[in-house]
Amino acid sequence: MYKKTVKMLLSTAASLLVFTASIGVSPRSMWILYEPDIPQSLKK
Repeated sequence: MYKKTVKMLLSTAASLLVFTASIGVSPRSMWILYEPDIPQSLKK
């Protein structure tokens, strides 16, 4: 019974950590979508 409880607690903790990490990374990944305008001097 002890092993079953430990396994359940560890899997729950791992799930929470993955969820927390995905929330923390998502707003930081928005820089990929940003494309600045090219200045006219560089378009020549």
